[in-house]
Amino acid sequence: MPAVASLSAAAPAAAARRRRSSPAASASLRRVASGGGSSWRSERRLMSELERTVTAGAAERVIRSYVGTKSERAALAALSRLLMDSDPLAIPFYEAVTQARWFKWSSIHASAVAALLEANGSTGESKSLISDSISQHLQSTDEVALFYCDLMAAFSARGLKHRAADFYTELRSMPLSGRKAYMAMIKSLCLMGLATEAEEALKEMVSLGYQPEAVQFGLVAKCYGKSGSLVEMERVIASMSDAGIRLGTGAANIVLSCYSSCRDHSKMLAWLKKMRKLRIAPTTKAFNFVLNSCPTLAWVVQELDPSLPLTTTGLVKKLKSASTLASEAELVHKLLASSSVLDKAMEWSETEVKLNLHGFSTIAAYVLMLQWVDVIKGRTLPLEVSVVCGIGKHSDVRGEPKVRELAQEVLNRMESPLRLSTRNKGRLVAKRDRVMQWLASFPVPEEVTDKSPDATSQQPFVFTLFRKLGQFFSTIM
Repeated sequence: MPAVASLSAAAPAAAARRRRSSPAASASLRRVASGGGSSWRSERRLMSELERTVTAGAAERVIRSYVGTKSERAALAALSRLLMDSDPLAIPFYEAVTQARWFKWSSIHASAVAALLEANGSTGESKSLISDSISQHLQSTDEVALFYCDLMAAFSARGLKHRAADFYTELRSMPLSGRKAYMAMIKSLCLMGLATEAEEALKEMVSLGYQPEAVQFGLVAKCYGKSGSLVEMERVIASMSDAGIRLGTGAANIVLSCYSSCRDHSKMLAWLKKMRKLRIAPTTKAFNFVLNSCPTLAWVVQELDPSLPLTTTGLVKKLKSASTLASEAELVHKLLASSSVLDKAMEWSETEVKLNLHGFSTIAAYVLMLQWVDVIKGRTLPLEVSVVCGIGKHSDVRGEPKVRELAQEVLNRMESPLRLSTRNKGRLVAKRDRVMQWLASFPVPEEVTDKSPDATSQQPFVFTLFRKLGQFFSTIM
């Protein structure tokens, strides 16, 4: 490929390379880069080898050897990782991929490479790659339209707004047909921050009879919310029902994400209450973006100072005293009152109870762990207790796995017996007897739910006294 043939220009010495994560990396790139299993481990070895190379020739040999010997999945995962890191070696790596026997052209990868070439000053090579992709790999107008949408997203993510706008102009000059093209265009316009244009595309989609989903309305509403246009955001949210979209779990959580994007905690709180009345439970994603939108909570988790609350009650009290936002503590309290997310993250069997933190941010994982401790205190435990936090293979941030690091720190401060498994470095584990001893000495949590007062609190004093004496003597026995 002539567009990316110059390896020496794209692969400087390792000492001169600086890896930096793209702030708006494509979700598609992240999915491919997550890899898994042996692919993830071989990718780490590849990155280490590339860091040690000092010449373009050495880097070329490492890249070609990797692409030639590894599977398609492993090679594409490594390519996606290099593109996310804005590493110049992504360009020669892409060239090697195009020469592999299993190569299939990908709009996502071609767009990302073209944007990286443009960002590095290779405008001519970027344009050549784009024109070659259109002439050699795209057969229909719809395919070209989808490619332009990916180019808009990729160039916008690298701050190349003018070039992204050029692709949008080209896109609008084409006769669009099909629901898929409009969905992609709306998504790309929202990534560019063009809420008005995205809403116009949404209206055009409806007028042509292509039924949009709640996701499209959510993208447009969130785009307005991020720009501070709350009136427009709520107008788009209200228009969902006019388009015939039923308020189910997906739509309700999308509305919640819109309010979280502009950090409107009072509206999030009101919406959570409405969801509860409608019996719509928050999802893992909702749990993540609501908690991530709480600035005081984020500060508490990031600082990890000695006063870090280790109980749900302590956390709510901390937020009430430290937060400048009136609804933040109540919002966290409301999420703690619901067990839907915890129930899905917790797995019970005859031999093990497991808390799975995959898919949670560090802030959400911290809150979930406090909630989890409250729950298991009142249950009969199986033989083994574990917390699965992973080793960072699905993260787009390199280095020490953040969720595992947080889980270890919080559990150590709780003086829990859970320790890293010798067979699985992404799992903290302990036997039942040691966990039960620990929980017996751990502070009893105060009520943090919205339930009515316990019936025992309404009992006469004498009955309460006899009940407590009975508990005391049974403990002695």
